[in-house]
Amino acid sequence: MNAFDFESLTLEEVETIENLVGESIDNAFGNGKPKGKALKSFIWVVMKRDNPKFTIEEASKFTLSQAVALVQGDEAKKE
Repeated sequence: MNAFDFESLTLEEVETIENLVGESIDNAFGNGKPKGKALKSFIWVVMKRDNPKFTIEEASKFTLSQAVALVQGDEAKKE
């Protein structure tokens, strides 16, 4: 799996993530920040692209390794 291209997020998707997390997308994914809410919001927004019925509850069931793999792709496994 390739790393997710954050530049492909629409402004609506960015705004949705920011509203769910309560801060800018840059801050939400900054070093040292808690990532659970940001990752769950990100997964929900991205998965809804292919499955409009995908729920935030389903996003909550992703493991941390699954979430990181979605964000970073195969590069995460090489480190």
